[in-house]
Amino acid sequence: MKLINHLLTKGIQSLTGNTALNELTVFAGSEKVLLDLGKQPLANQLFETRQESLDAPRYRLCALYDENDYVIHLDTAVDPNILYKDYVYNSGVSKPYQDHCREIFNSFKHLRHDVCLDIGGNDGTLLKTFKECIDNVAVDANVTYHPTAPVRYINVDASASFKDTNEAAGIEYINAFFSDELDLPKANIITSTNVFQHTKDIHKFLRGITKCLDGIWILEFPYSLRTLQTLQFDQFYHEHYYYWLMSPLIKLFEEYGLKTIHCKEVDIHGGSLQMWMTNNKDVSGIGEGPDRLLKEEAALNYKAFYRETQDKILEDTQFLYHLKGRTAFFGAAAKGTVYLNALGLDYQSIPGGYVVDDTPSKQGKYIGGTGFHIKNREFLYQDQPDNLVVLAHNFKDFIESSLRPHYRGRIITMFPEIQVKEFES
Repeated sequence: MKLINHLLTKGIQSLTGNTALNELTVFAGSEKVLLDLGKQPLANQLFETRQESLDAPRYRLCALYDENDYVIHLDTAVDPNILYKDYVYNSGVSKPYQDHCREIFNSFKHLRHDVCLDIGGNDGTLLKTFKECIDNVAVDANVTYHPTAPVRYINVDASASFKDTNEAAGIEYINAFFSDELDLPKANIITSTNVFQHTKDIHKFLRGITKCLDGIWILEFPYSLRTLQTLQFDQFYHEHYYYWLMSPLIKLFEEYGLKTIHCKEVDIHGGSLQMWMTNNKDVSGIGEGPDRLLKEEAALNYKAFYRETQDKILEDTQFLYHLKGRTAFFGAAAKGTVYLNALGLDYQSIPGGYVVDDTPSKQGKYIGGTGFHIKNREFLYQDQPDNLVVLAHNFKDFIESSLRPHYRGRIITMFPEIQVKEFES
């Protein structure tokens, strides 16, 4: 229980909207600062007016790493009721994510899947995709398991925003934070994609997994090994309390009776790790083992990340300030809010600047801390600014191909390095 006890006793603070920010000044001896982005607005909170955007509440955004167990976490936790009250992220807007959901289904379609439980399933895109695939399974000769009764699809999500959307698609929607306190059925397939790092109390979460699991748990999260190697400081924001490597997770899962049987890297979200766990002791490992990645993790230089990130922020700021012509941005995602605020960019420093996004519920609103207005593609195609900086760089290839030939200016990405692509007629 050593790692569990250590995680329980880490020095953290919770914040509510009415609580003044008390910054941590003393850390445990083995904890060091990995990244400090100062005070940032909440990455997924958008505003109705420019002034509200500029006056957005700001919270400390500082990440620590532990030299003993390689656990990376924020030094300050924001009240989840504030983080997820009016959550505007909508996973179904992303075509690459929909394709990724199909890949996940194809990876387990030969296994029993009478009950599929998704944790933090947002608008239900993952389970909708599973349902679509299962409904069409009769034409797929490669599927060796066929449910004898209708499959149950259950989405447990902290936001009340997506209840109607899920239930209209035949998905049971439970508006709650996932834990062992919920009354849920046993599930053959449990998925949690891009959500585990949001969870401050991972022990309630893992007790919930062990209580509900009767098969395979597929966990997927932005892989901090690649985040650190590619200086993706924009992956750090308040919703992500933890930033996981594989090495501490394997030890932690073992303490909960969960055996890691499969792990692989996937491209989604700028480089993610997918891990499969089971509480069935008779199941053996499949696919690639963890040894190669564990060696890479052991060689990480945390001190270099801190220094090189500061250099990149300075380099990117100077580059964007000196761009010729008018500049706009693409992607009102969380990482975009972090990036713009880390560089100190706003509607005054980038005259005429705005952010383009495909999510209807985001259009017309303003990015926190920046005063940038969110527009749709049609506005971009009419306006034709000279430069378009892709903030949602995890989907940069899809975004670029979808923009051409309608947008004829330069398309610029900033990660892992600055890249400028001119329009070719």
